Amino acid sequence: MSIQNGIAAGIISLSAICLLLTLSIPLAAQESKPKTVHVRSNVAHRGHSFIAPENTLAAYRAAIEAGADGGECDVYRSADGVVFLSHDKSPKRTMGGSDGDLTQMTFARIRQFDAGGWKEEKFKGEKVPTLGEYLKLLKETKCHPVVEIKQIGIETDVLECIRKNEMVEVTTIIAFDEKVVQEIRRLEPKICVAWLYSEDLKDKDTAEDNAERLADLIIGRCRKLDITIIDLGHGLLSPKLMKALNEAGIHVWAWTVNDEAAMRRYLDWGVVSITTDKPDILSKILKERNVAR
Repeated sequence: MSIQNGIAAGIISLSAICLLLTLSIPLAAQESKPKTVHVRSNVAHRGHSFIAPENTLAAYRAAIEAGADGGECDVYRSADGVVFLSHDKSPKRTMGGSDGDLTQMTFARIRQFDAGGWKEEKFKGEKVPTLGEYLKLLKETKCHPVVEIKQIGIETDVLECIRKNEMVEVTTIIAFDEKVVQEIRRLEPKICVAWLYSEDLKDKDTAEDNAERLADLIIGRCRKLDITIIDLGHGLLSPKLMKALNEAGIHVWAWTVNDEAAMRRYLDWGVVSITTDKPDILSKILKERNVAR
């Protein structure tokens, strides 16, 4: 064998070894991305929505005053590209409007609605806020953004606004739709993301069997989505489910909990974050337990 042939053979062998070493690394490890996990013990549901009109700046001011360390909001995008706050796609329930699709309206039209008068006379004239206005209100406070994306396809717009306000490090994105969760993870690995889930599986099995099946489903889905936070409808919670999820390294958030006894029970079970319409009550409980804000 010539020197040249020997060198070539050595290079080929080294390349083959590198390839085998690469293939021996689990796929999950090769594709792993940073996962940011925030602990928001007390998340005000649509703001302090028990006493103020939901998804308005008044509600988030009240949440800050109540000691919430998270202020959950819901977002859509208007026809002319403005991301705004609303739980419903229609203006009928909370804006005094008739049936209609807010995503098909310009933001100038949406801004004309009264988003507060339905709750109480003193809130009459509250306007539908933009995502940017909500972020600016919470910035530099101890109440951090928890943004639920209600509309598929607006992930880039939402992230652009969060980046513009320099709040990637303190914001959590939540969504029911798995495609939204996956897209956020792809676009911004540094942001905290949680999957919302509320489906009850108690149609066939006993409560114990149901907890095991539900744990398997959630753990498998979280692995697929490459996340470590599940935000559960609180009716699904049980000690067995919590034990399984905690052992799997899944952080459990729960919504929407307004009963004080239930708040205490879920905290005892290991829930790390509770979303509530009554953040003042939860603040009192957390203070009693010396949970740092």
